[in-house]
Amino acid sequence: MISRIAGKLISVNENVAEVEMDGLTYGVLIPGILNKKLLTLLNTTVSFHTYHYLEGGIGGGNLTPRLVGFLDLVDREFFELFITVQGIGVRKALKALTVSIDRIAAAIETRDMGTLVSLPGIGRRAAEKIIAELNGKCTKFALKKRFAEAEEEPFRTPGFRDEAMDVLLQLQYKPVEADRMIQQALDEEKGIDTTERLLDMIFKMKKITP
Repeated sequence: MISRIAGKLISVNENVAEVEMDGLTYGVLIPGILNKKLLTLLNTTVSFHTYHYLEGGIGGGNLTPRLVGFLDLVDREFFELFITVQGIGVRKALKALTVSIDRIAAAIETRDMGTLVSLPGIGRRAAEKIIAELNGKCTKFALKKRFAEAEEEPFRTPGFRDEAMDVLLQLQYKPVEADRMIQQALDEEKGIDTTERLLDMIFKMKKITP
């Protein structure tokens, strides 16, 4: 299994990035959201966290090895979870990933059908399956952007309540509504002491209360 590949990025098109390493050129399938960023990295050394799989036709035809690449390990982890949904294969998932992972994960946790059906190739039925199978499993991915900002600002240590508020505001909740949801979650479950646990409870309560 090939889990990582690093080399000179020599070309990028809509679906494939080509990486040159030790005289060999590897074609790496990429999600749509990476296209523009990779164009700015042409002729530099890049490192992809890869998902290695075999692609082939139904009926035992020839199988072709493929690599799917992500610049972030957490993005690859979300992708591997995303393709466990029935009917969401590798190619369909790559086509759909045109917005940030944290936004898609948050949509799954808040049962936001509008965001999911706006993704290329994801209709209402597929969105319903995604929510049914992944809701409750994506909180850590919804927090991805927040964690990245914390790493970039090591001296800023906001409380977990403030972090949850930031995530809810990013999800377009109004401050008053977000504060109410946070307080209800804290009242419902005593002892919450992390952002992830707090958001888990908020998403759980939102699922129960329309």
